Amino acid sequence: MGQDDQRVRRIKQYVLARLREELGNAPRGAQARLAKRLDVSGAHLSNMLSSTPSRQPGEDFRRKVAAHWGVSYAQLEALALGEEPPASTAKPVAGKTDATPPNLAAVASDYAWMHELPHELRAVVREQARQHYAFSCVDLPPDEWRRILTGLEREALALVAHRGRASSPPAVERAPRKKRARGT
Repeated sequence: MGQDDQRVRRIKQYVLARLREELGNAPRGAQARLAKRLDVSGAHLSNMLSSTPSRQPGEDFRRKVAAHWGVSYAQLEALALGEEPPASTAKPVAGKTDATPPNLAAVASDYAWMHELPHELRAVVREQARQHYAFSCVDLPPDEWRRILTGLEREALALVAHRGRASSPPAVERAPRKKRARGT
């Protein structure tokens, strides 16, 4: 097997391993949505991701996956091979994941925030949810976005509470009062 063949094999293995990891904890239907986004059949993608794959990710497919991950094909190769990305493409290609997806935008706009959460932390929570989308490229149903925002909001509130306890001065214990004798 030539050196070029080994490089291609390693790139294929990297792509398949990363796709399996990406889909491993994804919600139901993520594989079908990914197949549609990559413009391949669900069966083709399933056959590649199988524990005994009957299909290999060809160069055209690998290029589509690189675009899906927001990197150039040269960057994908460098990642797969553990090399430095080419200087001309050192920055990831900005993709559609920079925007807030419609379902998340709708949920965030009418979300009933806890009044204890400061406005600047609300912005952080919205950005964390947007980063969830940027990583998965899946605009979840509104109920799922609401659940995610609620969880992130709770974590932010816990942080506020923890900071409040940490910055409060320690309570000073008072010495017990001496009882006065009656009638003196």
